[in-house]
Amino acid sequence: MDWLGELEPIIRHKDRRSPLYLRITERIRACIEAGRLTDNEKLLPDRELAKLLNLDRSTIARAYDQLSVEGLVYSHVGRGTFVQKSSQPRARYDKHTPANDEPIGEMVWGDKYSRASQSVASIVNRQVPSSAQNEDCISFAAGSPTEEFFPQNEFRQIVEELLSSASAQEMFGYSEPEGQPELRKQVQTYLRKQGIEAKSDEILILSGSQQGIDLVARTLLNPDDVVLMEDPSYFWALCNFTATGARCLPISMDDEGLRLDLLESIASRVDAKLLYTMPSFQNPTGITMSESRRKKVLELAAKFQIPILEDNFVGDLDYSGFPRRSLKSLDENGCVIYQGTLSKALCPGLRLGWLVAPAPVMSRLRLAKRTCDLSTNSMGQVILAEYLNKGLYESHLSMVQEEYGRRLDTICSAIDGLAAQWISYRRPDGGMFLWATLPPGYSARELLSYAEREGVTYSPGDVFHISSGRSECLRLTFIQQTPELIQEGIRRLAKALKAYGNNRKRTRGEGFRVTESTFI
Repeated sequence: MDWLGELEPIIRHKDRRSPLYLRITERIRACIEAGRLTDNEKLLPDRELAKLLNLDRSTIARAYDQLSVEGLVYSHVGRGTFVQKSSQPRARYDKHTPANDEPIGEMVWGDKYSRASQSVASIVNRQVPSSAQNEDCISFAAGSPTEEFFPQNEFRQIVEELLSSASAQEMFGYSEPEGQPELRKQVQTYLRKQGIEAKSDEILILSGSQQGIDLVARTLLNPDDVVLMEDPSYFWALCNFTATGARCLPISMDDEGLRLDLLESIASRVDAKLLYTMPSFQNPTGITMSESRRKKVLELAAKFQIPILEDNFVGDLDYSGFPRRSLKSLDENGCVIYQGTLSKALCPGLRLGWLVAPAPVMSRLRLAKRTCDLSTNSMGQVILAEYLNKGLYESHLSMVQEEYGRRLDTICSAIDGLAAQWISYRRPDGGMFLWATLPPGYSARELLSYAEREGVTYSPGDVFHISSGRSECLRLTFIQQTPELIQEGIRRLAKALKAYGNNRKRTRGEGFRVTESTFI
């Protein structure tokens, strides 16, 4: 098949109505159905096709993943991807007829997975495979807080006190489906300090904030419903929405958050069912939506009747001294379902979070939760309620804000001093992540192998994109490592960048000019 002739026209045509990878998928699907690609014919390797079309490899990989989900291609590790235009009917064993002499084969589980499972698997396959790392590898990849500040001593004391008190029995039985009453009371108090007035029946305690995304998706979304998302966005939220069969439409951001022109344009043309947003210290970009932008987003949501899921997963980690008001606290029309957690500031092992929603919606969310896990673990709820009741969270938060702010200063200074010729970034006002950009033509995925050889790792940015991702972006988690290890990690990354840049110059005859730097 003439790959260039088939695909080049749709690349030249700037169609903003659908992502490029989906347009490539549609064209290859048409070629298979028309017989221009025949059964068991090998497709061009994604790297080779990307080079032919002058595209990022991840765009072709996503198109191939989608074709796999649709059952049109299959892959063999080390051999390639092949057309699967038709499949032979599989022999089935009928339990009502006598068995023949041949032994019954093992269950073929690959044929049993749901379309939702296949879709999520195709997205997860975009992630960078975990590679064996040396013990001294410095990771900027994981999206979790550091263990050194976990409140072990405080929790130990609380558990000992609870076990010898009348509250001990609450730890060992089921809690109420909507959450343990004392914890809901403490969350209510916490939310009031954030400017959110919530009644007890408007709060649902979760088994981790990830469950909140899942419950909202299962409560509101049908197959083919449209979810509007910041682009890039939280990887596992994309997986959740995709599992329902929803279509996720990307909305680009600027320095103030969601671009209003794009939001209004899409909302006026598409009947969107949900807007998912992280207005404070967004994952992965660290962008914080301005208050004026927040108010306008709420206006558009009310105008077009689009519910908002506000994910405030890391809002407490503010290093600016000027905390922003949440969408929920500004909402006058009942548009916002608010999700919160203390996991990133306290400890993720609690697996606790909460949803706040108008009472009619909350009744449906509670039903969805009961079909999922009946209730949230009682021990964690009782312990966290007592921790909050003792006022221990405020002092802990003040401590981690100061320390994590220092680590943000360190990573910015290290990049400025060691890698400024390769890395540009926007300094976040809080959170966990620094979103970095490499020079044009550089690939964060290609760089990763060089970085791992130097003993440092990170998350390539294209993983977080809904549309064809910017391959030159990467996400650096700065709260996990000490200032000394952050400095060393950026030194290693700068060394990897120099090696990668020099190799690009040798193999392509072009590249970003590399000069001597202070890491040598």
